[in-house]
Amino acid sequence: MVVSLILGGITHHYLASNLPYCNTINDKGTIKNPYAIVMVGNENVKIGFLKGKDSVCGDIHGPIASFKLSDNFDFMLGGYNTNFKEFKDRNIIPPSTGGITPIVGLNYSLSLYESKTIKASFDTLFSVGIITHAIKFTF
Repeated sequence: MVVSLILGGITHHYLASNLPYCNTINDKGTIKNPYAIVMVGNENVKIGFLKGKDSVCGDIHGPIASFKLSDNFDFMLGGYNTNFKEFKDRNIIPPSTGGITPIVGLNYSLSLYESKTIKASFDTLFSVGIITHAIKFTF
């Protein structure tokens, strides 16, 4: 069994960078939004749970899965609850479908450290509208 802990993050909004997000770092749509993901599975497929903050500082949680494509790339698929009130308060139309904000993208892992029991990597998820960065520990 493989267990991964992913701690994020810094997020870049490349499709809608001029909106009034919270926790902005710059005027180009880059924000800091903390989140944690715990995933379990094997080397090829992992499923897990995401908990954190979205782009308008609303609490989020939801399922997520990872499918290995190569040594450095995974396909990520999941979703989390949409905080309609927080988005409306900032005059932003949320990127949701049926009350769920989808996660669909390609994750790139850059190895930072590896031993027989732990692996650390810098992960970048390229998703629709955003790019987000995190540190991943795999046991």
